[in-house]
Amino acid sequence: MRNINLEDEFADNRKRKKRARIWATISSSVLAIFVIISYLGYTVGEYLANVTTISFNDRSNPIGITEVGFRVQTAIPVPDQEKYNLASDNYNLGGEGFVYWTSNTVAGKTLRYIIDHGGYSSNNTVTPITTKRFIKGDSINLYAEPTHNSVHPLAPQDEVANKDDYIKFTLLFRVAESVSDTQTIGVADYGIFVGKDIQFFGNNKITSALRFGFESSLTTDIISPGRNLESGEIAVGGRLDLDRDGYYDSTPEGARLDPEQPEGAEHEIAFGDFLEPLNDDSWGPVTTEEIPANPEQELSFLSAGTKVGVRPLVTYSPAIQYFTSFKVYTSEEETGQPMAITGENGVAEITFTMWLEGWDPFSSDDLRDKSFGANLRFSAATDFDA
Repeated sequence: MRNINLEDEFADNRKRKKRARIWATISSSVLAIFVIISYLGYTVGEYLANVTTISFNDRSNPIGITEVGFRVQTAIPVPDQEKYNLASDNYNLGGEGFVYWTSNTVAGKTLRYIIDHGGYSSNNTVTPITTKRFIKGDSINLYAEPTHNSVHPLAPQDEVANKDDYIKFTLLFRVAESVSDTQTIGVADYGIFVGKDIQFFGNNKITSALRFGFESSLTTDIISPGRNLESGEIAVGGRLDLDRDGYYDSTPEGARLDPEQPEGAEHEIAFGDFLEPLNDDSWGPVTTEEIPANPEQELSFLSAGTKVGVRPLVTYSPAIQYFTSFKVYTSEEETGQPMAITGENGVAEITFTMWLEGWDPFSSDDLRDKSFGANLRFSAATDFDA
């Protein structure tokens, strides 16, 4: 892996920063703008910018990202292929679904079409979703918001999120070497990285609550765009005030954790995912006076009070979602890690998912109707530490 200054390189070919061994460096930018209409959902913007590519190399034969492709689960009709400049795969990649290639300049309307074709809606997204517990390397699975009116003290988030609730698409990058004016050969062992100029715009709370996940045959991870230089974690289990009455949600009177318990009571509901099973000792005795919300925190569905006459949830260990930053996956960092690596055919495949994490502390009511934009940029480089 090597470090380069894209602006200097492109403008006047100034001196490049070099590491011990230089092979070739490719820079490719995928620029897409998404507009979030609600803090609990999103709408893909009407205008999606094009892909632009800048290629550099230190050998006589040019190497670059020659094509960008998409993998979809259902076939794209021929008229739509022509309309959106797509061509069926002729590299015999195999795998599930269908692969379509376009040039290394992808029209915004093409990306919009791919997202819609996959069934990931651009509207009617009104509920927070979550991965539940997650560490790097796990599969990214998304779960819907639990209902506030649970009749049982335990309310796990086991319902799979509706596809309308998030953005998802699969990109393929073909890194190839020109061997003639009309022929290219795929190049293996190139890493795909996040471009150093990737950008997310908008209220810092919404970009922090946003999640940008990726999955490839190499690894999976979740990035919090609003925390540009930070990796961290959030709890994905605990109490919630989903009906927004200022108190953590509770069951009806007479609820029991165990049906064989002789007496029931109104319990604060334990939502989400927990490291250890909860038992009766996880709830305290019935309150005789109100327990106010933390005065240092604004009221939200994550911060509320405990009302009189309920058994408060007092002892529990929530499961954790770990997230990282874009910095981890940039080639400019000495310890930068690739998101994927091209195979023998020169192709790397990555699935991207974007959603708003309901358990993030930044997911507060004042984000409603806010919007964000994203310039999604990626680069490819060789000579990195695998």
